[in-house]
Amino acid sequence: MTETSLLGLRTVTSSAHRGTGQPVKMPVRAPHSTRRIWQGLGAIAIAASLVGGCVNTKYRTGAPAQSFVAADEPRAAEIGRDIIAQGGKAGDAAAAMAMAMTVTLPSRVGLTGGGVCVVFDAAKKDTRTLDFLPRPAGSGGGALPGFLRGVYALQASTGAMRWEQAVVPAEQLARSTPVSRALARDLADSASRLSADPEARRVFLPTGAPLAEGAALSQPELAASLSQVRRSGIAAMYGGLLGGAVAQAAAIDPATVRGFQPRWTGTAAIPLGIVSMHFAQLPETDNGAALTAAWKAAADLPSDQRAARVAQGLGASGSGASAPGAGLVVIDHEENGVACSFTMGAPFGSGRMVPGTGLLAARGVDGAGFGAPGLLTNAIVGRTQFAGAASAAGNDGPAAAPAALLTAALPAALDKEPGAAIRVSRAANGPGRATFVTCQTSMESGWKECQIAADPRAHALGILVETER
Repeated sequence: MTETSLLGLRTVTSSAHRGTGQPVKMPVRAPHSTRRIWQGLGAIAIAASLVGGCVNTKYRTGAPAQSFVAADEPRAAEIGRDIIAQGGKAGDAAAAMAMAMTVTLPSRVGLTGGGVCVVFDAAKKDTRTLDFLPRPAGSGGGALPGFLRGVYALQASTGAMRWEQAVVPAEQLARSTPVSRALARDLADSASRLSADPEARRVFLPTGAPLAEGAALSQPELAASLSQVRRSGIAAMYGGLLGGAVAQAAAIDPATVRGFQPRWTGTAAIPLGIVSMHFAQLPETDNGAALTAAWKAAADLPSDQRAARVAQGLGASGSGASAPGAGLVVIDHEENGVACSFTMGAPFGSGRMVPGTGLLAARGVDGAGFGAPGLLTNAIVGRTQFAGAASAAGNDGPAAAPAALLTAALPAALDKEPGAAIRVSRAANGPGRATFVTCQTSMESGWKECQIAADPRAHALGILVETER
């Protein structure tokens, strides 16, 4: 394989499909009614200076299989690329990326935290919500650790590899990995909180100052915990010594930890002709009707005003109401789609380490204001057309901002030429960040064109992976 640059995004291309490096432009025309729906969405509204990478593919015998991965932490995206290149599917890549982020971005993702995903099974043509939020439990705002069982269920849903293959990369990274720009920023912002805990200070501020970008981050205790997870599976947390230590630190009944189960539910779906946009549906809120109404109310506004109107329609007000989050998206060569958002409930959770585990204790959350995963799917043919995850920084806007941003960011791609870059139409200081992959397919020719958009304010990375069929 060779690695190239595609409009500023790192890509991986098999040597069998190098070609000239110039995509073939073939306009894609949608039926008039579908174009009208997409015109109502307007231009894409995401972070300033965001540019997309594009590639054209025609479905034909012998053509390379294409998958797309993106994450709010670059090393995690590279892990997803490697898993796909080894024959993994969307569930495998997403699980490995999530596990990697517990090491490379522990400020927002961790084994004691949790999250929410939207998952599309292309074979079953079914889109569902996977809910594993770290809901409050016990005293003092401790969180019920939902992450591990949630990620295990995610990998089982659209994966093909063994569980330990999703854990090994994270375990290796925990021994030593360079601090990414995303983590360095969070460390600088939370240095005072982390310095109050001796174990957190030893790991993240070994010289008294927060580790800088590129510095070696060594987490041997976390590597040992991940080794338990690799060898014992989810039993390490839900019934093992690791779970007992987390329960004790968070003042949670160990039986409550053992009994935790993620929940598969339906989605908040918005029909758009032959495709539907699916957002996570949680039991705490019936957000489907609210999203639809807010979307329609904002459809005719200029794109730079749409996110704020959607946020208003969702009932968001004030600032600083959202917990920080991080997201990832995957569309694999079989058209399975995964979009996930994760949180520790606060920057680095409680800021305290669970003794002897290398795990930061999370804080509980009651809803998904930290992030908004979503998929645009075609259930007729079994195809993922869009996979996006918007995240909150934790101090940059109301709790509904991620949902508003992702809703307002849906591309008017069916009215554009293939290869058109994603353009900016939102203020640089607007709330939230969005990372996504969006695809369009010509019904006449079979050509498929996808764009990867990795938000630079999240220091995210998107990667195209081409493999032999």
